[in-house]
Amino acid sequence: MNPIVLPIGRQGRLIYLNTDRFKSELLAVSFTAPLAVETAQQNAMVMALARRGTAGYPGLASLNRRLDELYSTAISTSNRRTGDMQTLGFAADFLGARYVGGGLGLLPEVTDMLAELLCRPLFDERGCFTASFVESEKQNLRDAIRAAIHNPRGYAISACRKLLCAGEPYALSVIGSEDTVDALTPEGLAARYRELVSSIAPVFSYVGSTPAAEVAALLEARFSDFGGTPAPYTASVHGGSGLAEKVEEMPLMQGKLSLGFRTDVSLSHPLAPAMLYLNEIFGGSPASKLFLNVRERMSLCYHCSSSLDLYKGILFANSGMKVENRAVAEEAMLQQLADIKAGRISDTELLAARRSIEHSYRQSGDNPGVLARFYTGRILAGNGETVEEWQARLDRVTLPDIVEAAAHVAHRATFFLKGTKTGEEDEEE
Repeated sequence: MNPIVLPIGRQGRLIYLNTDRFKSELLAVSFTAPLAVETAQQNAMVMALARRGTAGYPGLASLNRRLDELYSTAISTSNRRTGDMQTLGFAADFLGARYVGGGLGLLPEVTDMLAELLCRPLFDERGCFTASFVESEKQNLRDAIRAAIHNPRGYAISACRKLLCAGEPYALSVIGSEDTVDALTPEGLAARYRELVSSIAPVFSYVGSTPAAEVAALLEARFSDFGGTPAPYTASVHGGSGLAEKVEEMPLMQGKLSLGFRTDVSLSHPLAPAMLYLNEIFGGSPASKLFLNVRERMSLCYHCSSSLDLYKGILFANSGMKVENRAVAEEAMLQQLADIKAGRISDTELLAARRSIEHSYRQSGDNPGVLARFYTGRILAGNGETVEEWQARLDRVTLPDIVEAAAHVAHRATFFLKGTKTGEEDEEE
């Protein structure tokens, strides 16, 4: 599936993916801004407030009623890291044109809804967001921040990320901290909204069978004066130096260990596909070394896995164990990576990784949202390859490639969340 990229408005772009495989169509819009402590939390709040109500639909009830009229169209928000950037947006999933009479189907009305959310926020007579909505969303934000803290596994990973990337935007939370929520005001958020939509170029994604020219014309009619100059994409990728370590205590039964690894391999690197295999073999699946050896064979952990961010070139290994097993579990986890670096990868492990990765990317073609995120992220990072081209690169990965990729992985951070409770074991995540 080859994407077509078309200009929209002053600086916007449309990533067009033609397919009639799905019963639904997808139209999404995203903004990518530098991830910064001064704006990350404001950006998250602005998106939540825009979804809360608009000038034409002044509340969730009227917004959702209109979406129900459009055959239960669903509009979701997103807020995530892409390298050292923050990507925010809306995605509309709606019934395909051939199921609602043909022609352009619901696309014109869905485009109107996105324009309503982005261009006609519900402001009061002062030109500010409605105070009651702001207070409500501030409480929702506090709840989200507290929920992240009260998730031990996620908290350990977040704390390790801060250690690993100290001083870099990647270390920041995309929803901010609770101590800054009270300072958010209707006036300040309205100002941030105006800055966001006037200075950052939107990227639209469409997955469906309507001709590209007609999709572009609909967007051009509603967003011709929208947005500004694209923010330069950044994602510092380097090996770093030294090992940062930190221990915190929490009233838990278990301990949560997170190991952070720096690499200089990101999407643009020739070894990027091999790094994906490395993660799969290390801890990315139930057939991985961490799962089968550290968790199953050695019985050192309740859970043990790894995760990879190729936009940043970052690898994490995470586990939960009895506090007294921390040292031996960490040693065992690092030994699994050492085995990969030494080429101790069995044919069975390599075949399992290959099958898992093939299955994963076959599934990506079955989900319009996943396809849109794949192409949006890669085009943002200056990588124009298609899913098929990426799959072909994955198919060519060999054992020596994986060993070579492993040589680029360096352990640079260790965070341990030490449980202080005693007694019966629980089911902590």
